[in-house]
Amino acid sequence: MWARFWPFMRFVIALLILVLLGGCAPSEELLGEDLYVRSCAACHALDGNGGIGLNIGPGSNTDLNLTDEQIAGVITVGPGNMPGFPRLTPEQLSSLVAYVRSLSQ
Repeated sequence: MWARFWPFMRFVIALLILVLLGGCAPSEELLGEDLYVRSCAACHALDGNGGIGLNIGPGSNTDLNLTDEQIAGVITVGPGNMPGFPRLTPEQLSSLVAYVRSLSQ
């Protein structure tokens, strides 16, 4: 019975982590890795290998398939079940894009 509800429970747990850590409204001083850990890692994992969110880590070809502008758009809008982060400053967004690229190396 738990196997049937496990995907939903993983989503709820990740959502609670995001809310408790303030992932929906990152503070101005967070950049790059710190911003990723606080706002993205709950779903994409610390190493980017995914879980609830897509694999953006090594071997995912994120660096080959998307431009910086496309990655920034995904982060800002949040397609599908991913929350968007429209309040990020340009500096935060570019540092996060650079960090996401580094994960796929």
